[in-house]
Parts: sequence; C-alpha cells; structure tokens
Amino acid sequence: MRSTLRTGMTLVVIFLLFLALNLVWTAKLPELRWDFTQHKIHTLSPPTQDLLVSLEVPLDLYYFNAHNNPKRTYALNRYGKRIEDLLREYEKAARGMINLHLIEPAPFSEDAYKAALYGLDDQTGFLGLIGNRAGHGAQRIGAFSLDREPLLEYEINHLIYQLQHPEPRTIGLLSGLDMGESAGRLMGELQRHFDLINLEPTLEQVPASIKTLMVVQPRALSYRTLYAIDQFTLRGGRLLMFIDPISEYGAGALPTNSRLDEMLTAWGIQVFPDKLLIDHLYASSVVTGPGKPAVRHPARLNLPHEAMNPSDISSWKLNTVTVSSSGALSPRMKSRTTFTPLLQSSWQSALLETERFASALKFDALTDEMSQHAQRHTLAARIEGPAYSAFPNGIKGQPPGLQKAERIHVVVVADTDLLMDEVSTAPGGNMMFILNTLDNLSMLEPLASLRPRVVTNPAPSALHTMRDRAAQSYREKATELERRLQRTEREWQLLTPPTTSLGTQAVDPNTQLQALNKERLRLPMELHALKTQAYESVHRLELMIKLGLIVTVPVTLCLIAWGLWLRQQRHRTQPRSLLY
Repeated sequence: MRSTLRTGMTLVVIFLLFLALNLVWTAKLPELRWDFTQHKIHTLSPPTQDLLVSLEVPLDLYYFNAHNNPKRTYALNRYGKRIEDLLREYEKAARGMINLHLIEPAPFSEDAYKAALYGLDDQTGFLGLIGNRAGHGAQRIGAFSLDREPLLEYEINHLIYQLQHPEPRTIGLLSGLDMGESAGRLMGELQRHFDLINLEPTLEQVPASIKTLMVVQPRALSYRTLYAIDQFTLRGGRLLMFIDPISEYGAGALPTNSRLDEMLTAWGIQVFPDKLLIDHLYASSVVTGPGKPAVRHPARLNLPHEAMNPSDISSWKLNTVTVSSSGALSPRMKSRTTFTPLLQSSWQSALLETERFASALKFDALTDEMSQHAQRHTLAARIEGPAYSAFPNGIKGQPPGLQKAERIHVVVVADTDLLMDEVSTAPGGNMMFILNTLDNLSMLEPLASLRPRVVTNPAPSALHTMRDRAAQSYREKATELERRLQRTEREWQLLTPPTTSLGTQAVDPNTQLQALNKERLRLPMELHALKTQAYESVHRLELMIKLGLIVTVPVTLCLIAWGLWLRQQRHRTQPRSLLY
C-alpha cells in the first residue's frame, strides 16, 4: 500500500513539474534555431540585420497568403510558408520597429478586398506584402514568385528601404551622345523614379552631391572628364557605364580612346573597341526597307531570361533585353576585381570586325564566319573590388588625386543602342534592366551590398553531360542547314505570293519553284535525321535506364519469393528427428 502511494505521489510531482516547465519556464528559455541549409536561406544576412538595426520609425507589414486557394500549387504553398518564417525573423531582428500582420484573405472577404485595393495579384491566390509607415504612402510587393526566390531577401529589404527613404535618389547623367528624342521614353522613366541631373560632357569634377553616375559612350568624352570619372569611382561613387563599338544612333564608330582603355584596364575589364557581337541563336528579325520581308539581323539580339544572371538584382522582374551592334567584355588576367556577368550571348555567337560588318552585303555570309569562331561572350558585367587610378600622375593643371581604392562598384554594358526607343520596344525590357541597375547602385549601405543567395546546381550526371554534348554537336552541324532552310523559305515566299483562289488550284509547273519546294521539304528531313543521329547515344542510355527501373523491382520481388520458396522446401525435406 505504501509503495503504491509513493508511486502515485511521484507521478503527481512529475506532472506538476511538467506543467511548471511549460507554463512558466518555457517562455524564459532562449529560442534556439539551427540553419543547416547550404546557403543559410533561413538566416538573415549581415546587411539585412544592419538595415533592421538602423530603422528609426516603426513600420507595419501586412503579409497576405491565401494558402487554401485551389489555384495554389504545393511548391508555392511551401514558398509562402518560408516567406512567413522569414518575415517573423525580420520582426524579431527589428526589435519592435516592425509590426507583422499575417492575413489569410478568404474569397470575397474584407481582407481580399483590401489586398486587391492595394494592387496585389490574385492569379494564384494572394501572396504579397504591403508595407506602411505612418504619414507616408504604402509600398507593395504585388506577388512573390518562385522564379525570384534568390531575390526574396532583397525584395523585402527594398520595400523596407523605400518606406524608410521615400525621397527620390539623385542620379547624375553624363552622356557623350545626344539622348534627347531618341531616348525619350527612358529619360522620362529616369526622371519619374530619380532626381536626374544632366551633367555637361566637359565637366572636370563630379559634384559631391552625386553618389551614382550614369555615363553613356565615354569614348566621346575628354581626358579631363574621364579623370573626373576615375576620381569619382575611387571616392566610392557607383557607376553605370554604357560603351559601344558602333553607336547606331550617335556618331557611329568612334576612334580609340587610350585613356578610357587604361581606366577599364585598371578596373580589370577588357573591351574590344573595334569588334561587335553577332549571335545566330538570339538574332531578331528586322525589316531592312519598305516592302521588303523581315530578315534575321545577327547583330540585333533579343536576349531571353537564360542570357541573364538570375542571381543578380539587374534581372529583377526582367524577361528580355534587346541590344543592337553591341560589343563584348571580358575579365583581365590577374585582376583583383570581381567580374560578374549580367548579360551573356549564346554559344552560337562570335566577335566580328566592325569594318567587316559594315561592308557585308548579306547577313548569311556573316553567319558562315560566325560558325567557325562561335563561343559565349559577356555583354554586361558588374565589377567590384580593389582598383588603381588610370591617372597616377593626375592631369595637366591639377595635382594627382586618389591613387587607389579598396572597393569600387561599377556596372559596364557594352552597348548604347539599348537606351534608344527604337531598340527598347518590349515592355519592361531594356528599361527595367537599366532601372534595376540604377536602383541598386543608388541604394545606401547596407542594402547596396546585399547580394542574392546564389543557389548552386548539383554536379551534372552522366546523362545530362551526354545531352549537353549531343546538343552542342547538333548545333554545330545544324547551323548551315538551318540557314539554308531560312533562305529557301524566303525565296519560296517571294515566288509564291498569297493569292485568292476559287475552288481548286492548278499546280505551278515552274522548274525553279519545284526545286525550291523539294529543297524546303528535304531540309527539315535532314535536320530531323541529324538530330536523331546526334541524340542516338542519349536515347539508348535513357532506354537502358527506363528498362532498369522497370525490371529491377519485379525481378527483385521474384528473387525474394524464390528464396523464400527454397527455404520452405528445405525445411519440408529435412528428416524428422525421432525422440526416444
């Protein structure tokens, strides 16, 4: 009896201690979290923590997540939960300066009405963020997207920064080209988003009030102006530079500027001033004259999302960029700066002498030359790191200035025509790239130093490697056939204009027309046969993998069943022991 009573009292004491621990002490225990992800995606980066510590006024963040929406995918729901966890970390790190409101808007509810009123996207259910600061306008992220997952932290930081600093930032524009009417749309957008100050192309010193500078075609600028740009960069100013071997809307090809080349060399960049880039894969169609059919222009390139750096802020909400007669950049050997490509051509591109391009009668001849020297090139790059001055002795009439800097921040684009309205036709294309880059460069620390979490892909398997090799082999052999097919189609369309026919139509006995028709029907068959041949080994390996996956499970089950049957038979055939 005494033992039973003692056991009961022990259980009661344990139960009371359990309640005390959960009700009293749990709230006082420190919360421990471990982030085991490779890139620490669940941990706030140091620039973000610095941004939250610097908050001076309280902010309200309203996170709308309709996770029960039938349009929502499982992956998007998981992403929405990750955003919620990250926002909780923001609230905790801000130490009372951020009030987070989690809202699940039901259909036709007041919350859904409020979300739509603020412009949140409801295509897959509301998944957006609204930020509010007392006495100021609200900011919003219309919809979080899985495609922009590496930029998630930057998106949230950008909203918080805009709430803290709603005033427009100052951008200086220094252009060696006349950007009046030819770039009217871009100039209007720059003036709408920034405090744009036009600087004289003959200036000798960048005003101290300007922290971000946009320079267009510096080859047309004087040595004194280049020296001012050099000193501005070494002082810590951020620079966006557009440089072009041939400016279609300016003075054409400009003479080589040795001082500019030295300045780019000091930054660790190599530019090819007398060469332009042609690309067979990204070439766009242009009309060369009235009444003429559209032809593929190898120097007018439509760069898709695959040509951009998905882990850089410049590609934020960006789908395409169009360039024309652009050049190329490359990092210099043994440079101390970091060269990060932002825009790149395809593997079917090459650099061509500007004189050769100007004298070419047909674009097809350029394509033949390109196929012999095809490789991928960089059209825009972000340069960061230590650099030296290209003017160690200063310039005449001025004492030597800064000689080096621990860190410069420069973005160089090897094209100026993308600024022009005639080239920048796609909505949200070139203009978005320029605005994204300037917006990032003009940010104050610590947001300007924030870089997206780069997600490295795992090492490719043998099958992926074989697919890449097959694709490259097919591209190398199919370029000529595709070019012939395009030329044949153009000639066919010229000889067979669309006509209105009544009932049946007679077959044209024209010999040339028949030959063209045979050619345009035969070439796709050759391309198909070439593709089949190039991917033959890949298809064979895929078939073996499929057969292995299909056969392995039933064979394994059969072997297990056979083993069990043999074991059972062995037990049955054993002689029974006799007990005496």
